[in-house]
Amino acid sequence: MKIFFIWLIILLSPLISSAQNSNNINGNNEPLKYFYGKHYNPGYYEASRFLLQAGFGGNMQMIKKVADMGIEPWIDWQMNIPPKYLLPQTDSIFKEIKTDYPWLLPKKAKKGKNKKKNKNPLRPNSLVVSFAWWENYMHSEDVLRQRIAFALSEIFVISNQSKLKNFGYATSSFYDIFLRNAFGNFRDILEEVTFHPAMGYYLTYLKNRKADPTRNIHPDENYARELMQLFTIGLYQLNQDGTVKTGNNGLPIPTYDNNDITEFSKVFTGLSFGGVIDNDVIKKPRFNMGYRYADWTVPMKMYPKFHDTGVKHLLNGYTIPAGVWGIRDIERTLDLLFNHPNVGPFIAKKLIQFLVKSNPSPGYVAAVASAFNNNGHGVRGDMKAVIKAILLNPEARNYNPSDTTAGKLLEPFVRYVHFNTAIGVSSPSGKYWNSGRLAYKALQQYPLESPTVFNFFLPEFQPIGPISDAGLVAPEFQITNSRSSISYVNLINRMAVKGIVAGVPKLPEMKILTDYDQLKKDALDNDTLLNKLDLLLTYGSLSNESREIIKNAISGLKPEDKIRMAVYLIMISPDYVILK
Repeated sequence: MKIFFIWLIILLSPLISSAQNSNNINGNNEPLKYFYGKHYNPGYYEASRFLLQAGFGGNMQMIKKVADMGIEPWIDWQMNIPPKYLLPQTDSIFKEIKTDYPWLLPKKAKKGKNKKKNKNPLRPNSLVVSFAWWENYMHSEDVLRQRIAFALSEIFVISNQSKLKNFGYATSSFYDIFLRNAFGNFRDILEEVTFHPAMGYYLTYLKNRKADPTRNIHPDENYARELMQLFTIGLYQLNQDGTVKTGNNGLPIPTYDNNDITEFSKVFTGLSFGGVIDNDVIKKPRFNMGYRYADWTVPMKMYPKFHDTGVKHLLNGYTIPAGVWGIRDIERTLDLLFNHPNVGPFIAKKLIQFLVKSNPSPGYVAAVASAFNNNGHGVRGDMKAVIKAILLNPEARNYNPSDTTAGKLLEPFVRYVHFNTAIGVSSPSGKYWNSGRLAYKALQQYPLESPTVFNFFLPEFQPIGPISDAGLVAPEFQITNSRSSISYVNLINRMAVKGIVAGVPKLPEMKILTDYDQLKKDALDNDTLLNKLDLLLTYGSLSNESREIIKNAISGLKPEDKIRMAVYLIMISPDYVILK
């Protein structure tokens, strides 16, 4: 325990100052290229760094493939891999659990006083969806699609921190929107999200009624507001480079006001469930039907009786006349927002922040926004063009040691998945059923578990100190504090030193264990081991100072203990957690 806290103090104390003040990636004021070719093919280091932007990091096989193919050909290859969807995997695991491991599922609802305390057993819950997420990821090659889907799920947020935790078909089919459209068109994402009952429930426009003043009924405004604020145009008018437009008074120009929200809310009335599951009670969907028998995988349908068919005055003088069919109302509204000049820079900056850096230059944002506006063939919203523009931009591909705006704090969940990918894990059963409960508690981040619709952290968050003083942002630091930093260290200790990644109650054969087989030969020599881990985890950026500290710590240990300690110390170091 004493050794643990010594290393915690030595390696974690400079974490924030490293992110805020460092002009270079190592302790000797040497650029990243100094390391290239020192121990491995120079392309391996760039491939390792690239995989932390375009995926959840890579193992040796993945690193070699990127280096051999080249970055752009690898992106093209990834974009042509057929998606592996979450819903069918969730359904498959749910059926297996019902047959072989029924105690993992919620108990059937009982009559009487305790009825409300029991969950719905007719469908999988969030535990099964988590199992499915890991099964898909650990057995799939489409790491770029998986990473983009996760980023999109942080923009279009629904969460299991609601009753959706009991409706696994709802959340898994919603997540599939992003797997399906990661390389599709943003307009399709908007439409699928809008008509999905999980979003309808989460932002409370499922069963949204038109106004009836005599009964004090007014349309719910939640989705109308968040569709603009979070999903498309943001709060203020933007230039194409993402900078905020200001009026003659020097203040930002709002994109919409409360009256606009009221008008938009009229559009999203009349929607409710579009399908029912097989049952003996309800045969056809209806507007006021309950959640129990609804098919949450079927898009919501329009119920004309409850839709506002009056005139709607939307943004910039755009008007939808009275009497327009409800679905067409929604389509026109989505078209209006999709074509708004804010969408390109607004979405471009968010995706850059998730994948590459917290503080992209105006030129970087403008280049990606331009790709969003026109993919070169007259198509707007082409996600392939947007992703390429992000990942191939010089600010993503080049490392500039004098650029204080470079880099970002790696998202905690990305670090967690990276461990599973780069170091390697195994399970006696061959299944990767990770509940994610320990990980979420330690990391304060996990797919489909955001505490609010605003995601785990805000894109404009500024930690107090040098970052805020310089007018910069560091979003991920919003969930990085004394509590989460220590819990992250404890989690890595559990995985790296104790060798336990996850487990399933009452099923020891389902444990997911750290697998160090690939590193055992390297552990015969301290420098060889550190070189391999430097490539896998820190893409050649491990500072000489950290290297010497870790080398001294592992000297004299048995080979496997060397691996455990070295992995642990690197993964809690500022060299690792800050992606430059």
